[in-house]
Amino acid sequence: MATEALISWTAPEHYYVEKRQDWFWAVGIVTLTLAAVCFILGSVIPGIFVVIAAVALVLHASHPPRMIYHEINDRGIIIDNILYPFLTLESFWIPHDEAIPRIIVKSRKMFMPFIIIFIEEVDPESVREIMLRYIAETEHHEPLLKHILEWFGF
Repeated sequence: MATEALISWTAPEHYYVEKRQDWFWAVGIVTLTLAAVCFILGSVIPGIFVVIAAVALVLHASHPPRMIYHEINDRGIIIDNILYPFLTLESFWIPHDEAIPRIIVKSRKMFMPFIIIFIEEVDPESVREIMLRYIAETEHHEPLLKHILEWFGF
């Protein structure tokens, strides 16, 4: 049974920071250093893994995020055609001090505790009113690791 969207918008899948040339040089130097240490110590497989991981990291980081569709309906939140039912969500928070408006949704799932959704195109207060109909509002903060990775340009 299809349900009607209460609100919908498109937003980037993650926050993107344009990478400068020195960022790529730093990744390359760190990668070569770690791989060299692994090879010198006789750990060939970890050395190869470091190189492959760095190549994957650079390829992923050099492409801007794609715009994905978001929707809130009476069953849950749809992000890029994946439904997150309200029964699996515990609470949400819309921080007011962030430069880019976002929703932080706390999930009941162990391996995906927080879902962060950018809401630049819609009014945060409208989103808040709709979400309050289905789940509780509790103050949440993004994990420290996320802030550290954003500081490093990821």
